[in-house]
Amino acid sequence: MAQYKNSEHMVQANAAAFDKEWLPGQVVVNAGIYRCKACGDEIVVDKGAATPQSHHNHSILGPVVWKLLVFAQKHPPRS
Repeated sequence: MAQYKNSEHMVQANAAAFDKEWLPGQVVVNAGIYRCKACGDEIVVDKGAATPQSHHNHSILGPVVWKLLVFAQKHPPRS
């Protein structure tokens, strides 16, 4: 489970990005922490990178499916 220390740096959002499921090898559109629905493992994936194709064996748990847990948001530079 993802953890954080300073809640002032986190915002709860109901974005549709959290509902999409990603299969191994698919290129994500949001940088962030992704969680495997079958085993609960969490990984970091950069924007424009693919989810891992080699994950541990899920023969008992079911297929590997990633869901966005937390996404990183880049703010414009301050003047």
